[in-house]
Amino acid sequence: MSNQPFPIGSDLVDATMTFGIVGGVADDVVTAVFRYSVLEPFAVRASFALPDSPAVEWVLSRDILREGLIMPSGLGDIRVLPTHNGIAIELLSPQGRAVMVGDVAPMVDFVQRAFAAVPDGREDEFFSIDAELDMLAAITASTDTNHPHGPSSV
Repeated sequence: MSNQPFPIGSDLVDATMTFGIVGGVADDVVTAVFRYSVLEPFAVRASFALPDSPAVEWVLSRDILREGLIMPSGLGDIRVLPTHNGIAIELLSPQGRAVMVGDVAPMVDFVQRAFAAVPDGREDEFFSIDAELDMLAAITASTDTNHPHGPSSV
């Protein structure tokens, strides 16, 4: 996915939510900021932070969030699932595992707004593989010309 900056206005959908850590201390509150950009129509960027700690960013599919509202969704390092207490997000990394539970209503609102911005099945109208490849080629060319030994050869 692109590392382009987020556009301003209706091209960006965001939401800030709070989650409790399952098995954590009662005052362990994680602030999560979810951002969806029409420039990355398949992805949602989510940053999670404890008070007085730096945020950690994860990138996940918006489909995982939508499906996770009604059934367990996701494989690998990010899972989203409904619970009787709200919505749960499980993050797995080499450093460990975190399960957080938050209110489902803000997530429903965020997911609805993300799919209103780019309707399901119309992502290709907002995403250009050619633009992504051009950007990658430009980055690669810049890296090669700045390399002390000149462009690499294969």
